[in-house]
Amino acid sequence: MKNFISLLKREFKLFTSNSVVVAIFIGAPLAYGLLLGAVYSKGKVNNLPVLVVDIDDTPLSHRAIEMLDDSEILLVDVSHGNDDIKQAIIDKDYSTIITIPYRFEAEIIQKRHPEIKVEINSANIVPANYAAKAVQVALGTLNAGIEIQSLTKTGMPAITALEQYEAFSVSYARFFNKSGNYVSFMWPGVLGVILQQVFMLVMALSFAREFEDKTYHTEFYPRVNNAWYAMLIKALPFWVMGIGIVALLWSMFPLFKVPFQVDPLAMVSLLVALILSVTFMGIAVSLAIPSQLKATEILMVIATPSFILSGFTWPLSQMPEGIVLLAKTIPLTHFLEGLRKLMQYGATFNDILPQLKGLMYITIVFAAICYALFKILPNLKKSSV
Repeated sequence: MKNFISLLKREFKLFTSNSVVVAIFIGAPLAYGLLLGAVYSKGKVNNLPVLVVDIDDTPLSHRAIEMLDDSEILLVDVSHGNDDIKQAIIDKDYSTIITIPYRFEAEIIQKRHPEIKVEINSANIVPANYAAKAVQVALGTLNAGIEIQSLTKTGMPAITALEQYEAFSVSYARFFNKSGNYVSFMWPGVLGVILQQVFMLVMALSFAREFEDKTYHTEFYPRVNNAWYAMLIKALPFWVMGIGIVALLWSMFPLFKVPFQVDPLAMVSLLVALILSVTFMGIAVSLAIPSQLKATEILMVIATPSFILSGFTWPLSQMPEGIVLLAKTIPLTHFLEGLRKLMQYGATFNDILPQLKGLMYITIVFAAICYALFKILPNLKKSSV
């Protein structure tokens, strides 16, 4: 027990003496959590700049502009056709260009069905989708109002005109993130990325530092003399401090008004499974590449595309099978699948068993690799082994 406590003290001393590791493990979750939470804090997109090119300039075209401007999502600028549209988009990043044609009002009166041209700037998909939906609602409402008004002018009662115009009604309802809040969708997933990154990186530096400082054979391994014990000593301080890191991230949810009503057992199980899997992945890299710089570079190559591959934003079902298989080897993929179930669907422990199994498979594979590296790499062997 004295040896165990002494080894743990040594690990904490090594941790505090390495400013890079301290910055990664403590500073990164705090800074990135707050920074990214602030980025998505509005939750919803509003005041997207759109340009209405009003060539008609009549009371009806003005009415269309008013209806567009009434949407909280849109911020309307008006032009009368004299501007360079491409330059206007470059200067003000308009998400949509809406062109009301010449004789728009006159052709409606004459029943000639003029066309309003709506051009969506899809350079950024998120604002483009929001703007397109808002424009569709505003112009659709105007269109319906004009048609109903036309029918009532013929003497048809307003209720009958509404029924004739609308052959059937459609109701839309949201469930799971009903408000469409972007921070509730994106931010928890980003926190999962942060957890994976910091645990991977600090564990990748754990053994690599011993090799670089040439203390592995002289100070560390002679006191442990067992592969599993060596890995436990290296990982345990970070697991203990990780509780504080998780608590810190959890405290940010009220700060950014993100609901966090989840099954406690399922959430703890998912976090433990993630941390175990990335711990052994980091140790495996640290043992195989006994250089802090190179180990960090390798893990950055693995971690950088992990969020895109995870299926959190672009669904796995739309990816090639080979990419899906690759994604399943990354802990973040299984963690984010489980996290979405818990936070958005109100799932229970049994519901996330497939994700827990995926993380456990990764843990077992990399734990076996770590053990093999302890035994087969010449620079890790002891003469007595």
